[in-house]
Amino acid sequence: MLAAVEGQDQLTERLRQLPREQLTAMYEAAAQAAESAAALAQSGTNPVTEALGGATVVEEWMHFPPGDVVDPQTHSQFYYHAHTAEERASGEHGHFHTFVRPREIDPALKPAAVSDLPDAKDRAAWIAHLVGISTDEFGRVIRLFTTNRWVTGEVWFDAEAVISLLDRFDVTADVPSRDLNRWISGIVRMFRPQIEDLLHTRDANIAQFWRAHPGSNVFEDRDLQVTSETPVDFLAQIRAIETALA
Repeated sequence: MLAAVEGQDQLTERLRQLPREQLTAMYEAAAQAAESAAALAQSGTNPVTEALGGATVVEEWMHFPPGDVVDPQTHSQFYYHAHTAEERASGEHGHFHTFVRPREIDPALKPAAVSDLPDAKDRAAWIAHLVGISTDEFGRVIRLFTTNRWVTGEVWFDAEAVISLLDRFDVTADVPSRDLNRWISGIVRMFRPQIEDLLHTRDANIAQFWRAHPGSNVFEDRDLQVTSETPVDFLAQIRAIETALA
């Protein structure tokens, strides 16, 4: 799995295996995320405080902004929240959950056969979770992760199907904040190789858990919450992309 903690050389070498077109897209996404974070800083905020919308008390599990951010044009969605202190990763203030609505993007895309499908008339509301983005209190990205189905109430698509949707995540609306929306869109694209690895690892861990618990509904098992995770570093990712492109 890709991770900044593997070392800059290992990360760079892994990125060198990618097509130049993909590296260029990642670099442009990193520039977008950096520009958006700088614009937020100029206004005295950061991705976390912008998502909180001025809230001074962060109620655990509450979605910020209320009702989530849903782009009706791109069918992308995200929200920010925080777990109890005991459940947070080291250094984490909270995290963003990112989604797309697959039936709106690609009606022919089929959920995994293991998925318990909602009522057909609700297909427009189906969501597929892409990745969780953990941040510290200053909005710096520190970890990426995937979750079990029960965590977000998603319709389960296998890794390859979710990967096919990654490039479709793009929050173009100006509400609640154009800079926040551009930042999170850039983060998902600049860390695409790590997200792909996480999704494949997610599926492998789900299968392993299922084998160890025959007869159980693994997707609803509260003993399995985080299905894959990796620490990341924003600046290390940019340096690796630049070196791989050189």
